[in-house]
Amino acid sequence: MKPPERELLDKLRQRIEQLTLGENAPVLETLEECDDDLRSLVEAFNRYISLVDEARCFVEALAAGNLKESPPSRNQVAAPFKQLHAALQHLTWQTGQVAQGDYSQRVHFLGEFSESFNSMVEALAEKERTEAALREARSQVRNLEGVIPICMYCKKIRDDGDSWQQLERYISEHSEAFFSHGICPTCFEERFNR
Repeated sequence: MKPPERELLDKLRQRIEQLTLGENAPVLETLEECDDDLRSLVEAFNRYISLVDEARCFVEALAAGNLKESPPSRNQVAAPFKQLHAALQHLTWQTGQVAQGDYSQRVHFLGEFSESFNSMVEALAEKERTEAALREARSQVRNLEGVIPICMYCKKIRDDGDSWQQLERYISEHSEAFFSHGICPTCFEERFNR
């Protein structure tokens, strides 16, 4: 092997080391007078460097949360990241659907994250059901609150219009309660056993 070819192989080894360390590796220039096999190896390596650089740019954008960056086409080095990119875009869409109240969304492709996402969606759906039930219950309940003026003798109640009403009528008009009349034992004794 000629010294220039040996030097080219040494540069190739250095570039491979740079790639394994996550560094950029510049392409190699082929020698004019070079063995065809060595020329073919350098050309293949230069194509690989180009694919790695292209994939690195895409992965860096993906790691920064930039899902608008288009994945490189026909780049097998970036293939697993293309799948992740598509999954994250779909997840972003699903999250938007959940934000709009579509609690049927489920994630099945991200392991533990899927479990957490699905639990969150189920909890949001349950919270919304509980809030709806509470709103329904509140709409059916009318509360008597504050100080209610009542006559100390006849027990009539003064309303907001300064008119006096029977206790039963006032409570029936201001709440969901209604009355059924009876007689207590003390009153029964006083009224009927004299």
